[in-house]
Amino acid sequence: MTIDTREELIDALVEASEVEHGVLLQYLFAAYSLKKRADEGLSPAQQERVRRWAGALLAVARQEMAHLGCVCNLMSAIGGAPRLGRPNFPQPAHRYYPFDFRLRPYGDEALYQFVCFELPEGEPPPAPPGLSSAAAAGVVPDPLTYLFLGELYAKIRHGFEVIPERQLFIGPRFAQDTDDWSNRLSLRLVTDRRTALAAIDAIVLEGEGSPGSRTPSHYATFLALRSALTAEPEGFAPARPVGWDPRTRSHPDAPDAGTLIVHPRTVRVAELANSVYVSVLMMLLQYYSFGGEIPAQRDALRMALRNLMSGVFRPLAEMLTELPVARDGSGGTAGAPFEIYTEVQIATQPANRWPILLERLDAAAAASSELGAELPRLAFLGQNLRWLGRNLRGVAGGTA
Repeated sequence: MTIDTREELIDALVEASEVEHGVLLQYLFAAYSLKKRADEGLSPAQQERVRRWAGALLAVARQEMAHLGCVCNLMSAIGGAPRLGRPNFPQPAHRYYPFDFRLRPYGDEALYQFVCFELPEGEPPPAPPGLSSAAAAGVVPDPLTYLFLGELYAKIRHGFEVIPERQLFIGPRFAQDTDDWSNRLSLRLVTDRRTALAAIDAIVLEGEGSPGSRTPSHYATFLALRSALTAEPEGFAPARPVGWDPRTRSHPDAPDAGTLIVHPRTVRVAELANSVYVSVLMMLLQYYSFGGEIPAQRDALRMALRNLMSGVFRPLAEMLTELPVARDGSGGTAGAPFEIYTEVQIATQPANRWPILLERLDAAAAASSELGAELPRLAFLGQNLRWLGRNLRGVAGGTA
């Protein structure tokens, strides 16, 4: 497929946003599954190594979040709308994407798939693990085909090169995210062909590296993590016994079997994690679907997103990796399912976005407090949710 129309370019950017979203969650799931404590069988040296592995994965995940933001900016620059939906896990190769989308705990199967995600063009794929489930301008847009992320972005880059610049860039600059969320997460303003190509090249460079030097890149990071895991003594298990592809129910878009969570308390915590995750997506949609929010409101949204992910969702996700899947304790432990029960959307009228979001945060805070009677840490997360809600209420009444 050659991208040479706006419609084909928007379709490719939608695909890129879904893929960036999906791989980001897989990196987070693997990082959250790692053990932490000595009572989990880790020696002091192993604790330090596992801590570094988790840090490397989370650093890649932060960059993937920035890539998703850059894709939203590219979409906005050419008149498209942000896309944060995706099919539920698990997804076998070629149903939606050319590779498996699975929620796997940290291990060689997960790292092998991560290397394949970021495989540079011309590089041979690594040897698979011993046990791997991975499958190796008309009226309507041409079908989009690719085998790895770099190839997808090469097609997108071609579209930005060949479609006339004056025709293509119709989106308003003020709708884009140009703020650095932290010193480790920065985004690029896209206003013309030059800045669009620079944003795409930066995404590919961080993912693949350059032909002369793959370091530092996501590809090199995953190769190094896989090598380090292989060097550990036989039988070393750095991850908790987390089930693959945990879920609280079946989904029409993911009919393949995952790990069904049936322990009543674990189901409630997993559903709470899913609710918080969808709230994050709604806040991102509001942030990238500019509706006249004043700077103070955008600043508050950005701060709330950071705090919701680090101060609420991450503790929930890590807690789930120690909660049983089954009533009798068999089947290992759960993990954050990242389930989307219904289509993620926000109100078209900006004034209606705030009360809907605040209602969700209030409901999550109440559920956290209720579960806190059984799991005290959740009571603290409820306090965090109420604090976030108060901060957003303080700016929700502002107008442009």
